[in-house]
Amino acid sequence: MLRKFAMVTTLAAAVLSSISGNTVQAEVLVPLQQYLNTTNRNYEANQYKTSYTIYVPQLELNGTTITMNPKAVGEPVKLPITKRDGAEYVDVENATPLIGVTYTKDGDHVQLTAAPETMQVLQNKPVQGPLSWAFDPWPNQDAPYAKKLNVSGDNIISPSWFKLHSLGLESSPNINVDYVKAYKANGYHVWPLITNRFDPDFTSGILADEAVWKKYAQNLIQYAYIYGFDGYNFDFENVDYSDRDKLTRFVAYLADELHKYNIQSSVDVTGYSNSPNWSLVYDRKSFANSVDYVVLMAYDETWAKSTTAGPVASYPWVRDHAEKMLQEVPSHKLVLGIPFYTRIWHESGGVARGETLAIKNESSYFTNYASNIIWNDTLKSYYAAIPTTSGTDKIWFEDNKSLGYKLNLVKELQLAGFAAWRKGFEDDTTITMIQGVDLGKGTPNTAPVVEAPKPVVEKPLTKAERKALEKAAKEKAKAEAKAAKEKAKAEAKAAKEKAKAEAKASKERTKANAKTVNEKQKVGNDIASIVPAVQVVKK
Repeated sequence: MLRKFAMVTTLAAAVLSSISGNTVQAEVLVPLQQYLNTTNRNYEANQYKTSYTIYVPQLELNGTTITMNPKAVGEPVKLPITKRDGAEYVDVENATPLIGVTYTKDGDHVQLTAAPETMQVLQNKPVQGPLSWAFDPWPNQDAPYAKKLNVSGDNIISPSWFKLHSLGLESSPNINVDYVKAYKANGYHVWPLITNRFDPDFTSGILADEAVWKKYAQNLIQYAYIYGFDGYNFDFENVDYSDRDKLTRFVAYLADELHKYNIQSSVDVTGYSNSPNWSLVYDRKSFANSVDYVVLMAYDETWAKSTTAGPVASYPWVRDHAEKMLQEVPSHKLVLGIPFYTRIWHESGGVARGETLAIKNESSYFTNYASNIIWNDTLKSYYAAIPTTSGTDKIWFEDNKSLGYKLNLVKELQLAGFAAWRKGFEDDTTITMIQGVDLGKGTPNTAPVVEAPKPVVEKPLTKAERKALEKAAKEKAKAEAKAAKEKAKAEAKAAKEKAKAEAKASKERTKANAKTVNEKQKVGNDIASIVPAVQVVKK
């Protein structure tokens, strides 16, 4: 007999913080094979069966009820597989109807069944500022933050997991539900970043094709519910200025669709410059009316490809752009971007070439070139001019001291928080410094710690049980194929008999028609033989 439920084991499981950040929910894990054998979603596996894609039906909203339309073309979602002691599971606690299963729980027992095609909109609680936020472009490279960046408000991590594609949303092969679980366990909200590839021609194409906008929105909502995201970050850069109005409408459309499902959104913008594609293209005021947060990327004061050396984010430049943007974006929506990096400028013959220098790699310069480094109180940063054989290396350092001045602007200007680019460029001392900064109006989260409920983990199937499931699946497929074959055979037979009957009926009709003609002809001949011939007499 195949087992449909199992006792909970003592296997440790990650504890998930709910969207509100105050309550804690447990995982409900079922073996991957058991999920695949139960779900009513179409799915496909990669060559090595290490990754699975499910196709989630189009979502239709009626009030607070979500209906999945199985007749509509489904959007692809990478199945969230979590691993425990080498075994693969699917957590069926999150948005189970979307992944095609539901469960009932009786104590430590779980029974899995195919899901209904309706569910309720999730009641996600909006994040509270001032926000402490970090972008993570390489989420599989470093360990997750073990603690919050700051407790003044909510914390957000933004892994770079999505790109716009001409046919829909493209997800990273590295998207990982265990990453989400780890951050949620540490009190973070996960808001993945979506990029337009920084390609103006490609972006023009998708902005002109409003039909694909719905596919983006649908897939973002599906991913959010299945993986536990409660927000997104739009990083749309290098957009042709002629597409300014379309970009504004596109961002507004995505934000509006996400809001219907209680999912928040944010958009990144550069500081002010005369660049059509990199600055003038942004309608910052309209963005602020659509999204929940506008992130001012207050760095790259001197661009990477500049041939003139200069700071990445001097204090006067950062402050000036923040104050100007407050004329278009309300303070409670404006997030200040800060850099966890600077640049070494290799200057030779009056021409400079920039090279990125992460904060975590700066200490050797302070050790080896202390006599070349001075503090610039106007720019609020250390500066170094180091002679080289070909010229001079110039550095305007971004370190804990310079970052501290910029972080103080969050409180002074009553901003919505800060967002750092990027995770992995900082060191432990930077995190410690940020944790000690007073960001202002936020109130530390003093809610009592809620004891985590006991995780529900269905015991991994034994080899015999797994084979039995596979055998059952094969027998089911074989039976379905046989039934389909018999149905096709019966339909073919019925069609043949119908055709035969129609041919017979047609033949009989032809014969009857011929008989009628013959009978009419015979009657005519009989009449002719009875009537005497009439002779015509000439007068």
